[in-house]
Amino acid sequence: MFRAVSDVWKRYWWGTGILPDRSNKIDDIYLRFYNGRNVEEYVDFPLNQAERIFDVTGFRKDKPVVLYVHGFIEIAQQESIREVVNAYLEAKPETNVVLLDWSNMSHGSYLVNAARNTKKVGTAAAEQLNKLIDAGIPSEKVHLIGHSLGSHVAGYTGRELRTKYNKTVKRLTALDPAFPAFYPDGVMMEHVNAKDAEFVDVIHTDAGGYGAPVRTGTADFWPNGGKSTQPGCPRFAPIPLSDDNLCSHWRSWRFYAESVRNPEAFPASPAESFSKFKDNPTPELGLVYMGFNCDHSAKGSYYLTTNGKTPFGKGIDGLYPKRKKESTKKA
Repeated sequence: MFRAVSDVWKRYWWGTGILPDRSNKIDDIYLRFYNGRNVEEYVDFPLNQAERIFDVTGFRKDKPVVLYVHGFIEIAQQESIREVVNAYLEAKPETNVVLLDWSNMSHGSYLVNAARNTKKVGTAAAEQLNKLIDAGIPSEKVHLIGHSLGSHVAGYTGRELRTKYNKTVKRLTALDPAFPAFYPDGVMMEHVNAKDAEFVDVIHTDAGGYGAPVRTGTADFWPNGGKSTQPGCPRFAPIPLSDDNLCSHWRSWRFYAESVRNPEAFPASPAESFSKFKDNPTPELGLVYMGFNCDHSAKGSYYLTTNGKTPFGKGIDGLYPKRKKESTKKA
């Protein structure tokens, strides 16, 4: 067992190479526009040909644009991508959903390759996004969403767009932004932060593990305290990057996808800590919704509890964990 753990960690940090059918170049980043009713219907084209999107049937400049950025060692067919994209296509068909496919550059060594590539990819994406905005996509309709390392790619994209092109996207959502190499501040790479868009909301589900251990956005959400182990995930999952081991980290995109389908699934309450949230007699004060329907005036840390399986959202009842516990005792 320990040899397996050691071998996996070695592959995680130092890598075993890149995807066999692609070279590790900026030219190999693609955009995938989903122009049908499900995740199987799409059009791919190189990032450096981004303006081709205007010629694709189904794309409309007047509709909101979601640019989703996947995480470490993921590919375009990954479950995380399918879940989020299908949620939009089914529940919010008026949205232009686009994937930033940087799968080649997200593979290999985490430290030597993938983490360092986040800035390169973000810079390249910002250059093309700037062209799309100049060509007619309103910046206020752009929503960047990133998971894990993809959160930092999204951060670099928004930051470069603001500092180099003097444009600011309306919203950036970071789903459990990757911890190693990005925190503490500036240890190796710059992490996503509240200045990268007009509004930056963050969902923490594996804080201190694979995910960021501290506040990093305008509004930070800490479901079930924000740390591992999330309800319904295995308490003992020693093999890094296994499905069980990533369960808490993956909850972030599962929660977000559910919020697209049910915008009021995850009401959250402002609090200084999870324990203070649980002791708060009036958690409805300052209530905002985590995920898709998040109020852009939200600021600070917010807490909530979830179910251990789908549907994860508890709705308004989830804001009263102490009251529910006391009710159970009386019964």
